[in-house]
Amino acid sequence: MRRRLPIPVTLLVCLVFYTTCWQAIRFAAGIAWSDILKTYELPFMPLYIDITGAFWTLTGLFLLWSLWRGQRWTRMAFIIAASLYAAWVWVDRLFVQTQMRANWPFDLLLTIVLFVFTIAVVLDPRYKIYFERETYERES
Repeated sequence: MRRRLPIPVTLLVCLVFYTTCWQAIRFAAGIAWSDILKTYELPFMPLYIDITGAFWTLTGLFLLWSLWRGQRWTRMAFIIAASLYAAWVWVDRLFVQTQMRANWPFDLLLTIVLFVFTIAVVLDPRYKIYFERETYERES
């Protein structure tokens, strides 16, 4: 019998699901619009969009699957994925999208808040049961 997810864990699942959908759309758009992107951007840009979109889509699906299955390494996977995603967003913003937008302080604050929220929920001992099920629960 599955327990009802508490609000912070539900919000985290929604955040991962939203990010996964966003990256899947990015991946599909990169494929669909590759010819147009090649004319207006650098020639490698469609490939970059496709690879990163596919990578983060698969990563999000993996995180959702591991949370559903309650694997032992789910908490660590969330921490690693959140760290890599936050780093990738800012590396992409600073080195690929070289034109800095006026809203960068808001984006930085949002990145920090969502990263801290993710780490706090994943490491909170009250929610450990939702990330790591006992062996006997996984086998049934």
